[in-house]
Amino acid sequence: MREAVIEFSDRSYAEASLSQIAQRSRIPKGSFYQYFEDKLDLYRWLLTDEVPRHKRAFLAKLKLPDDFWAAFEILIERGMAFLVEHPRLARLAAAAADGSAIPEVRGLHNAICEAGIDELRAQLERGVASGALDGRELDLEVATRLVAAIVGPGLTDVVLHELGAELPEVLASDTLRKRLGPSRRQRLARQAVQLIRSGLNAAPRQTRKHA
Repeated sequence: MREAVIEFSDRSYAEASLSQIAQRSRIPKGSFYQYFEDKLDLYRWLLTDEVPRHKRAFLAKLKLPDDFWAAFEILIERGMAFLVEHPRLARLAAAAADGSAIPEVRGLHNAICEAGIDELRAQLERGVASGALDGRELDLEVATRLVAAIVGPGLTDVVLHELGAELPEVLASDTLRKRLGPSRRQRLARQAVQLIRSGLNAAPRQTRKHA
């Protein structure tokens, strides 16, 4: 699995080689097919099982506070920290989002995004259950996807703007990733939560009374 992560994070899906993975792992290539049907099956497993497993292990160390918003801020900061501390896994996941990828790979990215939406929806449901969010006026499906846009592409865009680099450069450069240190991550997470919190808890729009 380690060699597979290295291969797919260093090369595009089309360029990645099962032969190279088998050779560096010192196993016969034929034994690979005891576990996976083909290269796409391995890649799918890495994206839907191996990367999420590492993320769960990374987040399992956290002791989250009872306050919903404080916990949400920590989770956002830790999401950025995962990118810094596990760049190969981040590169592997980012490669699936490449618009030039083959359709099967792009389909995997869409499935991963939907899994992330499900996790975020569960987080917001906990916010409603705890009273941190008013569920009476909240369309949870709309709110989930809007929040996902902020903590996903939106926050990524802010990070890249501040670092003055593109995502592949950041994921390949230890120097750039070090600039995304704890204080910067915490500041960005705090600002994202402030924006989300004010939006989800906004007072109902008032309408003018006309004669």
